[in-house]
Amino acid sequence: MKITVIGEANIDISVVPQGNGTSLGCTPARIRFHHGGVARNIAHNLCLLGHQVSLMTILGGDDFAQGMADECRSFGIDLSLSSVFAQEQSPIFLSFNDETGNMQSAHSDVGLNDRMDLDWLAPKMDDIDRAEIVVADTLLTSDALAHLIDHCEAPLYLDAVSPKRAVRIIEALEKSKKKTLFALKCNLGEAQAMTGENDAFESYKTLNNKGISNMFLTMGSNGAIYCTENKPVLFPSLPVEVVNVTGSGDAFFAGVIHAHASGLGGKEAVEWGLKAAQHNIKSGTPVHPELRPSLFKIF
Repeated sequence: MKITVIGEANIDISVVPQGNGTSLGCTPARIRFHHGGVARNIAHNLCLLGHQVSLMTILGGDDFAQGMADECRSFGIDLSLSSVFAQEQSPIFLSFNDETGNMQSAHSDVGLNDRMDLDWLAPKMDDIDRAEIVVADTLLTSDALAHLIDHCEAPLYLDAVSPKRAVRIIEALEKSKKKTLFALKCNLGEAQAMTGENDAFESYKTLNNKGISNMFLTMGSNGAIYCTENKPVLFPSLPVEVVNVTGSGDAFFAGVIHAHASGLGGKEAVEWGLKAAQHNIKSGTPVHPELRPSLFKIF
């Protein structure tokens, strides 16, 4: 299926401690560079699953950006809708994780992503509307998201990204004329930021009532909740030996979208999302390089 993914493409730097600190205060660690970002990861996963994927993002003008662009094209990802700012540095996300990849703290230098505003998005709507599915993250401004909600002709899937960014979805729905959204993926913290509800089930009902038809709430080792028509259902996580959790939420959403593109929905879509997340957790990278459609044929 032809899918356009809109949002961030960052350089991810992860630091995982490997023992105790020295007398000089230096802690041995495994430090890795990856091409990441929620939208880029989702696009990569969907490309591995056999879809025709276009990534619409913002790139800097440094060697990091060139390397990312070259890698995306090597996977078959189309970058013709992306923009390059030759004088700008690539967005960088630095995370300090525990031994299993769970983030303990993080720092970001992603100011370039602020250019994903309405002026950047609106002129590209004709191209965006050629897709059969559109996916976006909340690095877009609320005005840009509202415009996308109102003018996107294909089913629109949004990823909340973080509690701070998630509130842009509520702002966008308030600004939009349609005030409806096909699907949203978020975690509990993001759902709470959007609704003020502490209970996962109540937060999802609230989001359903705000015009979001299909809610997918990821809860790590506790599984996922799917909610539509105010009927939340909990799905347990699948057993797995954890190598790295980074990118598992992106893999989950890609699995859900792949299921929908394959004509499945509801329970089956969540199960495919959980299967993709389980597979991704076995990899030391944000996207498991061996993700294939055959993963779901035996599930």
